[in-house]
Amino acid sequence: MAKTIKFNLILDNYPVRTIEGLQEHFSIEDMLKYFENGLLLRWLNVRGYDEQYTAVEAIDKSLDRKEIVTSLVKIFEVAEMMQTLKKLLVFLYTWMKKKN
Repeated sequence: MAKTIKFNLILDNYPVRTIEGLQEHFSIEDMLKYFENGLLLRWLNVRGYDEQYTAVEAIDKSLDRKEIVTSLVKIFEVAEMMQTLKKLLVFLYTWMKKKN
């Protein structure tokens, strides 16, 4: 039996090996590319992420790109991380304005 070869996804120029890495380096452009060319499903399969595989496989490929991205964000639970980042950026922006 042939051995399954694990490979990394490259997200935001960073090699990703785990779901946590995918969440940390989530890139809409890269994720759309991997979704459209099927590499995301192959990566999830060889890494054993069955739950995410099933959810990604269920995404209707005829949806517009915005809806696909929204689905991917939900599946990989990056919305909360993005909200936290947004709050941090707002804080830094207001802090910098006060400082100047």
